[in-house]
Amino acid sequence: MTDEQGFLQQVFGGLAAFAQERLAEHRHHQERLAAMRDAIEAVVDASEPRIRLVGSYADKLLNAVETASIYAEKVLKQLPPAITLDAHAWSRHPEVNAFFATVDDLRKMLAEDSGLRLFFQESGAERGYALMLMVKRETETFGAALRGDVLVRDVRQIRVSFSKHRLFFPTISEKRLREGLQQRMLVFLATRALERINEIRDQRSSLEEQRRRLQAQLRALRSHAQGLQPLLLSTDEHPRRETALEQRLAQVEEDLVAVRKRLGTLDDYLEQVRQVLSQPEKYLQARPLTLRLTRLGIKLSPESSEPGETLSLIELDSLGDQRIGALVRFSRQEALPPPPMMTTI
Repeated sequence: MTDEQGFLQQVFGGLAAFAQERLAEHRHHQERLAAMRDAIEAVVDASEPRIRLVGSYADKLLNAVETASIYAEKVLKQLPPAITLDAHAWSRHPEVNAFFATVDDLRKMLAEDSGLRLFFQESGAERGYALMLMVKRETETFGAALRGDVLVRDVRQIRVSFSKHRLFFPTISEKRLREGLQQRMLVFLATRALERINEIRDQRSSLEEQRRRLQAQLRALRSHAQGLQPLLLSTDEHPRRETALEQRLAQVEEDLVAVRKRLGTLDDYLEQVRQVLSQPEKYLQARPLTLRLTRLGIKLSPESSEPGETLSLIELDSLGDQRIGALVRFSRQEALPPPPMMTTI
């Protein structure tokens, strides 16, 4: 083989390797796209369906939806396995005991939830699973506490309580609940993108109204200048007012140009959605929260010798709105107690 033939073989071999690499990348991309297709369509439906008119919209959203999906999976992994909500768990499980002041409160919450009644009526299941969200409150109080072996009275204490319990998305298994929550988190982020789009639209409308008002004021001022109005004003007051209006109008028009650029085309709408899903942690956070509480809900320091239970909780935060989240399971018997027996006279 001549040097020239060897060189050509290397060139063609390199081109073949490059083509194979590109083909492999294309196949991998198509596999990712197929795996995320349903999630992408759900995001588009929940945000701005018109972005389907953008060429290769699914390709452009793929990385962002993957990022959001992986983040949602990470959040769900932080949620412990489902805990049982019933009278037995209330007496033995520290989290359930902390969540509800009395076992009657627990039963009332289950019995009054219309979503649970509908779930059991439609599914015919004997057991269900759901996401429970609660508000955690800490209030200052005074009571007795142990200081070593001495009981001290009027000690400042923090009482922890949970209220506004709500159950979401009841289903027949924990696996199905987690899968559904991952999909719902994507939709949640998509609705945040829609809110962002609507905020920009509202800002644009407000600036357009300001511009119309300032233009009208400026026209009226200039019209007055052609009549007798200047006779009623000081020599320099009219020019000052006109200059001030012109400056305000120029600033509004500058702001309006900037806002319109953010939603000038459907590609801009897609970009707003992509930005939100690329940064899911800005819109939804899950933080581990460890509390040590007495049976009465008094918060204990880690070094306290008083008897208490350590609770491992998850605090969900969305744009400053905090809730304690837990996966729970419940039975038809607990959620739908039998009606009271009729007595005969």
